[in-house]
Amino acid sequence: MKKVNQCSIVLLFYTRNEDDALEIVQETVYKAFISIKQLKEPAYFRTWLTRVLINCAINYIKKQERIIPFSEPIPNRVASANTTHVEDKMDLSSAIDQLEEKLKTVVILKYYHDLTIVQIAEILECPVGTVKTRLHNALKKLRVELKEVCVNE
Repeated sequence: MKKVNQCSIVLLFYTRNEDDALEIVQETVYKAFISIKQLKEPAYFRTWLTRVLINCAINYIKKQERIIPFSEPIPNRVASANTTHVEDKMDLSSAIDQLEEKLKTVVILKYYHDLTIVQIAEILECPVGTVKTRLHNALKKLRVELKEVCVNE
């Protein structure tokens, strides 16, 4: 159950909605169950499952972008046990959300899934250097964005 909750939290950065995040987790489990025979090396199960999760999240987001809501969306609520840092967490969450998908994915995998650069490269099926570059660019953009937020307050 802990892994599902951890996945749900990570997916909140993609979806901004707990129900959508749980739906993506459900879709991930379903797709993984159906295609488990395609996994060639059991040692890479976690990497493979994370890749399925990312693909499900991206597909879900693309599908949602085609839907036009009839009314204004309800503002997202960020729950936190430590209420003194809620605004900081909201600023960081908002800044991560503004990153392009490639950069956002690397940041989430590195800092919310605690994966190494090599593991991220395996999941994204790209060279280690590309992951390092994306992470560097993402952190640079986050620093700029968060400095602007601090100056404007």
